Amino acid sequence: MQTIHLQIEDDYIEEFFDVISKDKVIIIEKDFDENKILLANELEKYQNNKDSFIVYSESLTNIDNYLKEIE
Repeated sequence: MQTIHLQIEDDYIEEFFDVISKDKVIIIEKDFDENKILLANELEKYQNNKDSFIVYSESLTNIDNYLKEIE
């Protein structure tokens, strides 16, 4: 498989994706490599200090409780 870079007009992008063969083409975002590095950094921070992170559902509960208090 080879990698190529394309620039496609915004108003044509949907049509372009409909035309290409989905089983023959993999679409990689422009910032894919940068995003991989950012994700790896955040995962490392989490692994090194799990206690400083709050579970998502718990943070939503905290926000909900806060909003109820200020009503």
